[in-house]
This record gives sequence, structure tokens and C-alpha cells, in this order.
Amino acid sequence: MVDTSDLTPQTLADLRRPRPYPAITLAMPTDPDLPFGEKDRILLRDLVIQAGRRLADDPAVTREARLALRDHALDAEAIERAGIPFHPADALVVHLAVGEPAQVWQLTSPAVEPRVEFASVFMARYAVAAAQRSRPYLVLVLDQETCRLHRGSVRQLVEVTRHGFPDVPRIPSPEDSVPGPIPHSAPYESHDERVRQYLRTVDTRLGMALKEYDGAPLFVVGSRKVLSAFRGLTGHGDRIAGTLPLAGMDKDPKPDLAKRLAPLVEDFRATQVAAAVEDLGAARAQRKYAGGPADVWAAAADQRVHRLLVEESLVVAGRIGGDGRDLEVVPYPEPVTLPDPRQDGRSPAHTAAVATDIVERLVENAVEADSQVLFVPDGTLTAAGGVAAVLRY
Repeated sequence: MVDTSDLTPQTLADLRRPRPYPAITLAMPTDPDLPFGEKDRILLRDLVIQAGRRLADDPAVTREARLALRDHALDAEAIERAGIPFHPADALVVHLAVGEPAQVWQLTSPAVEPRVEFASVFMARYAVAAAQRSRPYLVLVLDQETCRLHRGSVRQLVEVTRHGFPDVPRIPSPEDSVPGPIPHSAPYESHDERVRQYLRTVDTRLGMALKEYDGAPLFVVGSRKVLSAFRGLTGHGDRIAGTLPLAGMDKDPKPDLAKRLAPLVEDFRATQVAAAVEDLGAARAQRKYAGGPADVWAAAADQRVHRLLVEESLVVAGRIGGDGRDLEVVPYPEPVTLPDPRQDGRSPAHTAAVATDIVERLVENAVEADSQVLFVPDGTLTAAGGVAAVLRY
């Protein structure tokens, strides 16, 4: 089982990696307030049955792939076992491919419609949207004993154990050779310089992590003295979104650290949203603004979006034109209760060719075009229909 906090640039890139047809994606909603239960099992079994029918009927599937997936992957009970331990979440997404173990994702996500997708790559849009909505950030804990780096998302901290982290310094002290403590002893003359050298090493390793997590804001925790020294030498000051003057946090439980950081993170988010909304006004004056799902969709298709702003709970349904640029927005369809009793699998006429994951596709297209994505509180973009963009040109 993997969840939103496990989403890294590497995992997202792996999801987009081409695979032998069919790479199967199963997606279904789950209750964020309840554990995985019988209702979820029924829906999962229904999706597996639908996938099995498609597997049998699809002429593009080779006999070898059909047998491998039918006999080793398309099994609701096996998928459920691969997902243990389950925890409450908004969506369950399963990826199946020949020769690979089932990937079972529990995501903090917008509304997900039950669906089965066959393609040459996994459907990554739900994971991309979840990664963006989790509002990822980095936390660097500075300490003379151990410096640690954490990745934060969905009120959780996960320690980063790459790029040389956690980093244990090698700062010698004249007291090391003397048995017992030396009361009131002053640090030896070059101690402060040794600390600065250590912080430069940490800053170099931090640079590698910041490159991996491009765009994620950085919060730095440490004693006032160490924070001051780090501020004076870091080459990444422009990425620091806030500092928390606390010593000894390298040993504190991650939930405690996350709780202490929460007000700082929320203040940063509020400031970030206010600045982004203000930029929309400036972009409008410069004719670099798009507002509303249809206009923003066209701009994203042309890779003209510099920054995309989307309201947190926005859902959009629509029909996408043949060239992929035109979007006809339609009323969002009522959810279908599954298992679906209709055997022919046909949709009502008014829902034909309607995509209900427009927001997720829009976010994925923006990320792939190196656009910035910012989710904002509901009601922020009411005049723009919940979505707006600052354009590159």
C-alpha cells in the first residue's frame, strides 16, 4: 500500500513510463471517514469484472498478456491483500501490468468516478492531482548532532534518506579526550567555524534535494544561533518559506514536529494564495489571463499556462474536442451506484463522451508543461468558475 505522502517525482515519473499494452488502471472512490469495508469490496470486485470483460474482448491484447493478467493480476482479493494496511482516504487507485506486482494507492484526492482504463501507460492524473493537493513542502531540521530533512504533505512528515540525509557532523571538541564533563568550559576557538563548515555541507546536500522537489517551499528548524548562521551562508535563501526557532527537534517524533510547524505552514499558504490572486489582476491588465474551465483548458493545451489556480473542491465535467483543445462544459452527472445492474455497460445518452475528471487532466497537463499549480480555498475564484491561470504569453 502506498499513499499520498509517498508520491515523489520519481514515483510519478515511473507511473508515466510506457508499458506493454494493456497497462490497466482501476479507480474508485472511498470514504475518507471510514476504513475499507464491504461496500468498497463490492465496488472493487465490480471493477475487476469489468476489466476482465475488456481484457477478453480487446483485440489489441496479446494472448500472453491476457493470460498473465487474468491469472495473476485481475483478482479482487489479491488486490485487497496488496493494499493492506488500508486507512481512510478519498480514492483507491490500482495499477496492473504484465510482470509487475499490483500497485495499490490510497490518495487524498478530489472526487473519483469508478472507472477502468486500458492504455500503454498508467493513468497518472489522480496521483498528480493528489500530489499537488497535498501541498508538499520540505522541512530541514538543523542540529549540531544530526541534521534531518523531511518531506511534508497531508499533515504528515516523511523523513528523506537520500542526498546525504540524515547528516551526522564530525565536529571535534577538545573535551572529547577528557573523561567527564568540564563545567563552564567555553567552546574551543575554531568551533564556530567548524559548525559553519558543517552547515555548508548540509546546504550543498539540501541543494540536491531542492532540485528533486522543485517548487516545494522549505521550512527550517533550529536554534536561533544555528538559524542565523545558516541564513548567512545558504545559497538557497529564496526557497526558505519560514523558520522555526526550536532546538533539539531532530529527536522529537515527526507528528509533534508537524504540529509545531502547522501554523507556520498555514500562514505561508495564506500569503501564497493572496499573492497569486493579486498576480491574476496584474495578468489581466497585461492580457496574460485566462479564466473559466474552457479558456484555461485551451491555454493548457497550448502549454501557455505559467501558473494554474484551482479551487480545492472544484469538479468539472465536459466533452473534449477531437483536437484536444476545445472543452464543452456540461452539468456534472449524478453518481452511478455500483455494482451497475446493466449488463451492456452503455451510458445514458446525455452522458455520452462526457469526461468527469477534467480538473485532474488539467492539473496533469499543467505539470507536464512545467506550469506551477496552486490549489486555493473554495470561493476564491468564484467569478472565474473556480479555475484561472496566469499565462506565459
